[in-house]
Amino acid sequence: MTPSDADRRILRTAERKVSTQIALVCAAALAVVIVALVLFALFRSQPAELAEHPAGTGRIYIDEADALLALILGAALAVVLAAAAGLISARSAVKPLGEALAAQRRFVQDASHELRTPLAILDARLQLAQRKAGPDSPAAPTLARLREDSAGLAELVDDLLLMSAATAGETAEPVNATALVAEVADDFGLLASTSTIRLDYSATGEAQVRVPAHLLRRMVTALLENAVSHTPQAGRIGISVDTAGRTVRISVRDTGPGITGISPDRVFDRFARGLPAGQEAARQGYGIGLALVKDAALRHGGDVRVAGTGPDGTSLFLELPAA
Repeated sequence: MTPSDADRRILRTAERKVSTQIALVCAAALAVVIVALVLFALFRSQPAELAEHPAGTGRIYIDEADALLALILGAALAVVLAAAAGLISARSAVKPLGEALAAQRRFVQDASHELRTPLAILDARLQLAQRKAGPDSPAAPTLARLREDSAGLAELVDDLLLMSAATAGETAEPVNATALVAEVADDFGLLASTSTIRLDYSATGEAQVRVPAHLLRRMVTALLENAVSHTPQAGRIGISVDTAGRTVRISVRDTGPGITGISPDRVFDRFARGLPAGQEAARQGYGIGLALVKDAALRHGGDVRVAGTGPDGTSLFLELPAA
């Protein structure tokens, strides 16, 4: 997205402000170092040597050890002042960015809340239209697709709301990841069975993570939704939970054709979408589900990655610190 003229003016103003502050702080630091060196030289000068020369010659004599000590002290003082200057400048430079991020987060939250109500009303009206039209109506398939699209928009709004509101500060109590993933897998088992897709769940012991339960549920749901959309009829999806040291790994494996139409490194980018199974689907996602998983995982000290992909299927690993 190209910044507007107003944004460019704001950026230039911030650049000038920060550069001026850095120049002033560096000048002040240099002046302090010079004054400190002069005072040190005067303090360490030899009175007997000064007496041998006429007054007003302006010469100060110090030995090599004192000169070396002065250089070391001056360099240390310069480093400390430079670090202080860098800290002040960094805070000044980051402050506008923090304000912009906060404003963006508030906008997404407000927009998501405001969109929920009209989307719910839209879905209710479409449902009413479906009932009036009846299953044998020529408009029935179109109304069904419209309901699917409205449901997709509702999911997108929920994802945006979670991405804007989910922070690491929410992690208060440990969550039983094994039980939660089992619940999500059980729910998806019903959905997968309608597509003749087999879903297998396994776990090795009990694993706990410090991630809010609602957010972890949405993350696992997004991974399974992605697997279902890329698994052909009569395919298989496996989800497992295991612990390796201080890391809890949630693995999702499918028997789809692998990641196609996009680089595996980009599947977690916002609005990036690969080709679904058979290169067609009733409703494609908006390319934000896996981005939500990546964002939430990083916020809570974890990560998600493509463990492997190919003609035999794709494996995704969600790794989170164990509680």
